[in-house]
Amino acid sequence: MSLTKENIKFIDTYLKNSDIMFTDVRTEMVDHVATAVSEEMDSKNLTFYDAFKAYMVVHKKDLLQYNKQFRKTTDKIVLKSLFKKFIAPLNVCIMVASFFLLIQFFPLGEKKFLKFVPFGFLIITILVYYIVVLKKRKQRFSGIERAGLILTFLFQLYNAFQNPFFNEKSVITNDYYFTLVFVLLLGLSTAFITVILDLHKKYTNHYTIV
Repeated sequence: MSLTKENIKFIDTYLKNSDIMFTDVRTEMVDHVATAVSEEMDSKNLTFYDAFKAYMVVHKKDLLQYNKQFRKTTDKIVLKSLFKKFIAPLNVCIMVASFFLLIQFFPLGEKKFLKFVPFGFLIITILVYYIVVLKKRKQRFSGIERAGLILTFLFQLYNAFQNPFFNEKSVITNDYYFTLVFVLLLGLSTAFITVILDLHKKYTNHYTIV
């Protein structure tokens, strides 16, 4: 027996109210639950609500566990994508070229304004994340949000040790150390922006964005 649009919407709302917030995860679950409920209705001649209630009594715990496991899997996928983008030949060439150019032509010396540049990379990446991915977005997608959490962690880590606005005593003064941090954050920022844009394109192609 085929389920109605109202039945599908009911399943989706139920899962959302059960703290399964990511649209991509919930869509996959809705398809699975709808198929199982439809089969239950046919085999036992039940109404939708009776079949759905019977199914959830048995399987709700498994669905919630799958949701938690999906987050861990997504973290691994995002981290793997970030690593691939970070070590991509073009990105590595840009970092190496930037390192030698900075050492040769832009030593830290008296150019104290340079100490703000690595911090700026992270700020720009966060702005891109917000503007391109989150602004005017009602849906929540696993890969995009997990990438955002990783980016936030990186920002807080840098902020704790080298924020040039608040940690004056810990600001980098060694040219080589500064340049290394500079190019690493440049490479990471580029990798993050690329992954965020790729994820945005992926979800836009598969889901209705509102």
